Amino acid sequence: MHTAPKAAPGAPSILLLGIASGLSPFGVTIAVPILAGIAERFSADFGHVQWVISAYLFGLALAQPFNGFLCDRFGRRPVMLIGFTVFVAASTAAAFTTSLNGLIFLRLLQAMGVSVGTVASRAVIRDTHDSLGSTVALSWIAAIMGFAPILAPVIGGALGARGGYTSVFLATALLGTVILIWLWKNLGETLHPERARPRWMDWMRNYVMLLRSSDFLAYSLIFGFKQGSFFAFLAVGAVVFEKHFGMGQRTFGLIWGLMAFTYVAGAVLSARLIRRYDAKPVMNFAILATISGGWSIAAITLVSGLSLPGLLIPLAFLMAAAGTVTPVALAGAVNSHPEIAGTASGLSSAIGIVVGGLFTVVSGYLYRGEFMPVAGLIAGAATLSALCWLWVSQKAPPVLPASG
Repeated sequence: MHTAPKAAPGAPSILLLGIASGLSPFGVTIAVPILAGIAERFSADFGHVQWVISAYLFGLALAQPFNGFLCDRFGRRPVMLIGFTVFVAASTAAAFTTSLNGLIFLRLLQAMGVSVGTVASRAVIRDTHDSLGSTVALSWIAAIMGFAPILAPVIGGALGARGGYTSVFLATALLGTVILIWLWKNLGETLHPERARPRWMDWMRNYVMLLRSSDFLAYSLIFGFKQGSFFAFLAVGAVVFEKHFGMGQRTFGLIWGLMAFTYVAGAVLSARLIRRYDAKPVMNFAILATISGGWSIAAITLVSGLSLPGLLIPLAFLMAAAGTVTPVALAGAVNSHPEIAGTASGLSSAIGIVVGGLFTVVSGYLYRGEFMPVAGLIAGAATLSALCWLWVSQKAPPVLPASG
């Protein structure tokens, strides 16, 4: 068995990196329970309102590749601190905006700021851990991040029911401020001072190199399609629960939060199993769960119609599988080019989020009161994730950490 960490000055705790990374998904899911309220407040159709979610996802995708380059160029610490400052400012402005388009734009800025959390954290992990250790550490970070979709919908639903969307964005600003102070006090610089820093002209050259790497692309797409398999539901979840099951935003937030425990369980299980076994069989099992969950939702909806158990049980399989697949896929992408860990992390996350974000857009426009088109979209995303894994796993050897 490998030992996970290797000594590095300024290395922060896994807890801090997990919470900093978790603010990205927290920002997504805290807004999900209030979408119906936003639609009512601005008298807008759902196709327009869903951009409150999609703009955030695309903001992450736009900023992460650039932030990855900045992390490799200037260091992890300054990029992290500036990004969280932008997030706090955009969150505060979002609380006081009076137009839906303004809110959507500020959500884009929110995401562009907070995107440094996941990018810089993965680069820090790669700076301070070996190949196997980075995968184990990312699994623990994924477990910590898993609490974000547990807490965020519950908080968002409760705040939205009492104080509307304004209170939700003030809460994100407060949380961002707390994390910013914590980072400022505890995050040291882990980028080795003697490591070659990429020049501005190297930025696109490195991206071209990564995009030509079949391993990098495969792992990035596994992550993206896996995200899409539950982002397709997340985009319409609050409306589906209200329309089909008569549940308000607070109840939906609570149920979705409880469902997210399966993601944490998958991430914790992944961290433990990868210490004992090779990552490949662990991924095989998780991909099988992904296929089973995605197609079960479609089959049950087609045969017997939409029901709460028929939706939540397969969705739990998808969420648990995501907790296992995500850290392995992200570690595989970064380990393919560890010399530019920040750039690889940023571009991989961007590819994954663009793919996942496209599923939120398509889902928002497909849903017109009938859930079956969305169920088919979920099954399609699960299948594409499995096909990407099948492709890369046949290579000898895939870029995976090995135990032993």
